[in-house]
Amino acid sequence: MPGRQSNKLPNNLPQLQNLIKRDSQSYVDEFLQQYRHFQSNVEIFKLQPDKANRELAELVMFLSQVARCYKQQLSTFPRLLSELLMSYHTVMEPDLRMTFCKALILLRNKDLIDPTGLLELFFELLRCHDKLLRKTLYTHIVTDIKGINAKHKNNKVNTTLQNFMYTMLRDSNPIAAKISLDVMVELYRRNIWNDAKTVNVITTACFSKVTKILVGGMKFFLGKDEDEKNESDSESENEGKSARDLKMSYSTGKKTTKNKKKLEKAMKVLKKHKKKKKPEVFNFSAIHLIHDPQDFSEKLLKQLESSKERFEVKIMMMELISRLVGIHELFLFNFYPFIQRFLQPHQREVTKILLCAAQASHQLVPPEIIEPVIMTIANNFVTDRNSGEVMTVGINAIKEVAGRCPLAINEDLLQDLAQYKTHKDKSEIFLCFYLFIVLCNRLVFFYYDFGFAPSVLPYFQM
Repeated sequence: MPGRQSNKLPNNLPQLQNLIKRDSQSYVDEFLQQYRHFQSNVEIFKLQPDKANRELAELVMFLSQVARCYKQQLSTFPRLLSELLMSYHTVMEPDLRMTFCKALILLRNKDLIDPTGLLELFFELLRCHDKLLRKTLYTHIVTDIKGINAKHKNNKVNTTLQNFMYTMLRDSNPIAAKISLDVMVELYRRNIWNDAKTVNVITTACFSKVTKILVGGMKFFLGKDEDEKNESDSESENEGKSARDLKMSYSTGKKTTKNKKKLEKAMKVLKKHKKKKKPEVFNFSAIHLIHDPQDFSEKLLKQLESSKERFEVKIMMMELISRLVGIHELFLFNFYPFIQRFLQPHQREVTKILLCAAQASHQLVPPEIIEPVIMTIANNFVTDRNSGEVMTVGINAIKEVAGRCPLAINEDLLQDLAQYKTHKDKSEIFLCFYLFIVLCNRLVFFYYDFGFAPSVLPYFQM
């Protein structure tokens, strides 16, 4: 026993922890001594919850490490930590609060805590003004839910958490609401919560008064983030340049076996790096899971008409509405006059707006609703006063809209557009016009029923 006394176990928690994990029954008395010490420190903490307490932090981590060895004695330990966090998380010292959270995560990983209660507590803690804590909690929430559904879907836990997240999205704290949205989006992308309920909860984010939450909800339905797409494009360009530089340096330098091997090795590294990159994925399946797309699009349009958000956010609203209308073939007649006001060559992001006009066109929309849009594009873009590039954009836009709603383009406009086959600036619009001719040849079949196809057909002979 003299060797054991020289260890000074009551003051050496790491050593005691190691010994307990090897033989827990031999060190029950030492463990109970530390547990009583922990309880006394908790009472001191309650008197001054805003003060740092390093000794309490060490005891909490020690008890969480050996909790599996003494389940009966520590049966109330997880609930005590949760209650302390719930009561004092706003005033606790940040390091001590983080220690409490890490201890609960450790207990959860050992399956000593019910996941539902712990995740609800962590969502409450997202209100704390501690970026590192929020990042830690976000990572654990996603990982834990993924683990719960690893072997099979745990519908009971999922339903409870989804209902709780629905209330969190409407939380008065914008940070907590935004992280709740991020969690649901991440779980959907990982095919963990890819059901209709999750999607329809996320639709509520598209009507949030907080711009970040609003944008986050719309980005989810629109697919990949534009900034990420631009970054991947720029990275691929850099890769291409570096490959060309390697080849150029080899061709201009001394052609030796050593230099050739260096080139081959460098090219292999580039190819390996390129393969590691994830392919660009556009998953629009979430739009198909919306319960009432007609009502959703009507509310979005109403919000768009009265919105005071910056122009980039309004563009996102237009894109989402047009995609909903095109995919579900909805009737949203007020959207076309609204978008028609922005169809000007000098308009910022006009190509995106033209794309919205094309996406929102489908064969079930009455031709008289789409015809003003086509005429506006023709009058503002396809005129001799504009450059060849602007005319090309206009003809392309008309081609896309008319391809989706063929009867919306009338005979007079077809004749006018057909005359541009002899335009002097063929280098800009000739290829575009050929594509337009292909569309017009298809339109002729529609116009035979109206009796004027033979008069239009000669204009399309090249």
